[in-house]
Amino acid sequence: MPFVLSVLFSVLFSGLATAATYRNPYLGVTINVPAAWQVRPHSDEMLRIVPPRQEDRERGGVQVQVSRQLLRGKEPLSRLAARYRRADDTREPAQTVRLDRLRGRLVLSYREGLYVQNGLWIVSQQLVVWQQQGNGRYIKAHCSANAAEYARYRRVFADICLGLAVARKAEAGA
Repeated sequence: MPFVLSVLFSVLFSGLATAATYRNPYLGVTINVPAAWQVRPHSDEMLRIVPPRQEDRERGGVQVQVSRQLLRGKEPLSRLAARYRRADDTREPAQTVRLDRLRGRLVLSYREGLYVQNGLWIVSQQLVVWQQQGNGRYIKAHCSANAAEYARYRRVFADICLGLAVARKAEAGA
């Protein structure tokens, strides 16, 4: 019986053990990358994390991006949080808005609709994490998938976006 249980647990948790940690010294980020997913530089300021199957990218509409952005003004995370609490054009009010002023971190979860080919209306679920890096620089981790497929990726998105670790300005490049 213990042998059967050990085999069962190894099969169930095999996906967790194969996740890798990816560090980008230029952006100053550390990301948990699931097994078989690939990290591809999109530009100097952006990384794309690509799922292993083309079906995920096409039918699931899976997109994961990590980028560095400048936010100006006084308390930019508070202003962003206030903006996402309200509906805006094709975006619904955020279901989750968690602002941690002490850590300089904002977590958003919301749904957004868009027209695609042939006038088809698609609703996508978004998970976005903004993390302060210093001097008005922020790292944005953006995970999205079609709303109908989002449940399949919820845990993966949480690992990537919520597991984002950011080096402070002195440690990060550029």
